[in-house]
Amino acid sequence: MNTRFLETLVMLDRLRSFRQTAQVLCTTQAAVSKRIEALEEELGVSLVDRSQRAFKLTMIGEQVVSQAEQMLTLERQLKLSVRPDAPPSGRVRIGVIETVVHTWLTQLIQALSERLPAIEPDITVDTAHNLREQFRQRRFDLLIQNDDMPEAAGDGETAIAPLCRFPMRWIARPAMLPKDRDLEIEDLERVPLLTFSRTSGPRAHVRALFAGRSTEPRVCSFPSVQSIIQLTKGGFGVAAIPPIFVRDELGAGYLEERGGPALPPMTITVAHLRDTAPAAQAVARLTRAVVGEYCVEAGESWVVNLAG
Repeated sequence: MNTRFLETLVMLDRLRSFRQTAQVLCTTQAAVSKRIEALEEELGVSLVDRSQRAFKLTMIGEQVVSQAEQMLTLERQLKLSVRPDAPPSGRVRIGVIETVVHTWLTQLIQALSERLPAIEPDITVDTAHNLREQFRQRRFDLLIQNDDMPEAAGDGETAIAPLCRFPMRWIARPAMLPKDRDLEIEDLERVPLLTFSRTSGPRAHVRALFAGRSTEPRVCSFPSVQSIIQLTKGGFGVAAIPPIFVRDELGAGYLEERGGPALPPMTITVAHLRDTAPAAQAVARLTRAVVGEYCVEAGESWVVNLAG
């Protein structure tokens, strides 16, 4: 298949004009039309809906464009990979949990821009459960999340490295908590408990504290960290979250951290296939460096560096 024809289709989809596409590709409108027709003949499908006056792809045409973009990206990466002096480049698909958004994701994006400018990060934020499923389907090059991945850890194909560890604590408005003592299970049974999504490890840990008790805890699960923070600040319940999320509020005395039933820390890891593209491996290395810098700046009372 002629990749020049694929490039023409992708450009035509972006510009929505045969004339402008011809100008950008330094050719004629007739040549652009012939390339599209040749591609349609080779694939045996119609790519452009010619029943419309305005430019419009057919449904299969939209699918072909998506695949063509991936093929062109791989072609560029292949050409660059054979140059020994070429820096890592290309699109790297990264799945991250929201905890990273609220801590060191900004530093990572800035570092990518400064240190690996030829790499285009494509970031998806979702729950750890959803991200792991998409990673299994090879929709991500890198996965940054917090729950165990036993099925990947032993497959011999996936490299998993720890990045950092956030302590999990009980956080609430001072008026919601009993004075001058650690929280007891009985205290937590009386209030809503705010934590991460229903499929997350932290939620399972919270519920495990009440195993065998007659009272069912009111555990409120949220896929959004920001929702947990806002509800905690509003006095809706007691949150089981990393204190670094509300560092400023704790410092101002608006929220309070209280001892109580122990919660396992949240350990953040990065995973990728061992034979993944050099660009993805470069991003994984830079991620470990950025996390190390972030942990030093934040201090061990807020986050522990595991990146080495």
